[in-house]
Amino acid sequence: MRKQAGMTLIGWVIALAIIAFFATVAMRLLPMYQEYFGVVTVMEGMEKEISTNKLTKQQVMTLLSKRFNTGYIFSVKKEDIELLRDKNNVHVDKIIIDYEVREPFIAHISLVGNFHIEAEAEQSTR
Repeated sequence: MRKQAGMTLIGWVIALAIIAFFATVAMRLLPMYQEYFGVVTVMEGMEKEISTNKLTKQQVMTLLSKRFNTGYIFSVKKEDIELLRDKNNVHVDKIIIDYEVREPFIAHISLVGNFHIEAEAEQSTR
């Protein structure tokens, strides 16, 4: 008698279910991380901006808003942004963005991403 080789139909169904599960996770997480990398790019530009220019809180918020709109970044809200200044200083020295993204997954289960990014002005040595 010859032994049967290969996968059974049930084996194929299980393998396809596992592949479909991980493909669904990847499709839900990819946009979340694409947006995060857009925020990182904006923050790198803002780090240079606050290092070279003396910007007030309002000016920084305006620049961030424009850059987020251009980069299609919608998860970061105004309340997620913290602008810090040195003592007796009117100009922003540090930007902290701490936000959370919830992406529906299956039924009542959501995928959650917590992101924290900081940009600090380089201190001039004069």
